[in-house]
Amino acid sequence: MSMHKTPHQPNRPNKKEVTIDLLESIALEEMALANLLNAEAEKIHAFVGECLDFPSKPHPHEIISFKKGARKFVDSIIMKEWLLLKKLEEVCECLPLQDSQHPHYCTCHDDGNDC
Repeated sequence: MSMHKTPHQPNRPNKKEVTIDLLESIALEEMALANLLNAEAEKIHAFVGECLDFPSKPHPHEIISFKKGARKFVDSIIMKEWLLLKKLEEVCECLPLQDSQHPHYCTCHDDGNDC
């Protein structure tokens, strides 16, 4: 199946720009997930305590509830990471293959022109 060709428009980004935008969006989402994981780790650390002594003296039911919440959070992060991996794989499939005749990526062939 061939890729759909869109008509050239002056303000329409080319394939290289779109690819870069997609890779940047993946990187930004990864940074956001890292920040969320760090915040969750700090929350767990505060709950468990410096010496693993549970400074707030929670009831066992509260500990179990906290653990379930942390597990659900991590499960959500894992699902998001899987989606980002699939997005990255799709972006990589759209990248042109390099060969000895043309060892770099450029937009010169997008319009049918030569380098």
